[in-house]
Amino acid sequence: MILDFKAPFADALSAWRRDRALLLPLAGLTFLLPQLGVQLLLPGLPPLDPQAQGEAAMAAWRDAVVAWAGQHGGWFLLAPMIALFGALVVMALYLAPQRPTLGGALARAGALYLRFLLASILVSLPMGMLLAGAVSAPVLMLFAAAPIFYVYGRTMLMGPVIVAEAPVGAVEAVARSWRMTRGNGWIMASLYAAIYLIPALLGSLGLSIGALGASDAGPNPVLLAVGAVVAGIFSSIGALALALVAVAAYRRLASKGT
Repeated sequence: MILDFKAPFADALSAWRRDRALLLPLAGLTFLLPQLGVQLLLPGLPPLDPQAQGEAAMAAWRDAVVAWAGQHGGWFLLAPMIALFGALVVMALYLAPQRPTLGGALARAGALYLRFLLASILVSLPMGMLLAGAVSAPVLMLFAAAPIFYVYGRTMLMGPVIVAEAPVGAVEAVARSWRMTRGNGWIMASLYAAIYLIPALLGSLGLSIGALGASDAGPNPVLLAVGAVVAGIFSSIGALALALVAVAAYRRLASKGT
């Protein structure tokens, strides 16, 4: 079955219109608030002074990064982990047997969370290594983007698989998603890219608000907070859209026996 690119978005929009009273607070609690917490309450990664030269300067910066990671790195990891849980709750609301209440979806997501986390790590680690190798040159980033989006698109259904076909292990969920999307690889990659890039672009514009009031004394804290909220809202929209589109794509492909 060849998936219609627009159909999962239409299904996701229909689900949002029908269930937004439930989805909005869930997205706020699991996608938006943790992200705002780390952005507004914790210091960012120590910047590298562009005028710093020599091994001593680089060593001092590396030491500052290590110290920052030891103090705050765990909190920055916690925010995406909470977002993964929120995405799994959304999937459980629509794909768990006998469509559960919010409490039932929370319980099912909690029971299956470690499998979803492991599956996400299995996919993200090699993609992160590929991205790290390409980040030094813009040309390499262009070449790396296509395979990264392709892999993420082909594995986008692993969460729905874990929820709907339990018990399924992390490795089998990734493999099952890959099999289900056979013949739709670039369509799935396009779905993922659209959901990722559009909110990221709009979010980056939001973050630029924080730089408007910058002075020698530092950034304007009010504008910085406004920019973080705007960026967080767009990021949360993308995370919710990804979960709903994954549910919609899974339903359509599973209904055809893929």
